[in-house]
Amino acid sequence: MSNKAIKGSFRIIGGKYKGRKFEFIPSDDLRPTPDRLRETLFNWLGQILGNKNCLDLFAGTGSLGLESLSRGADKVTFVEKNSYHLNKIKKYIGSLNADEDVFIIKGDVLTWLDETTQDFDLIFVDPPFYRQLAEKVLLKIKTNGLLSNFGKVYLEVEKELDLNFLIKGWDIIKETKSGEKKYLLIKEK
Repeated sequence: MSNKAIKGSFRIIGGKYKGRKFEFIPSDDLRPTPDRLRETLFNWLGQILGNKNCLDLFAGTGSLGLESLSRGADKVTFVEKNSYHLNKIKKYIGSLNADEDVFIIKGDVLTWLDETTQDFDLIFVDPPFYRQLAEKVLLKIKTNGLLSNFGKVYLEVEKELDLNFLIKGWDIIKETKSGEKKYLLIKEK
């Protein structure tokens, strides 16, 4: 048996970096959004994200933030507490020569959301499953005023998660399911 690590990969599916492929080592805490579903998401958003400030929480591979950057986002902030994942994101960004358009934050998402004073046009929330983080993150986004006037949140959660916590403060714009996951585009009420 070979001792080579099994590798996964994702590619950027649109924009100026279309076709660029990035490898990663799969792990339990790393679930990059599949190409097909990223394509669905960006169709929901429109193909170009010019003049947008994007935030990729629980960044993992950074696939959502990198796709945004490729499609013209002005600025992308990645927040990830795992040093290994963060270093991979830095390498991906370096290979694109996109360092000036990116902020990389090593830290706990919930803590950072209480510390930042920025607002964002698009926030990607893809928390680790089965830890009840989606509701906590959305509450902090709303309470701390982190969405711009027309801002949206992309939420990726386990399919069986009860989403009743969305009823009071959020409108679902688009929604789909695939495999064991739910994918939603939401905005504040």
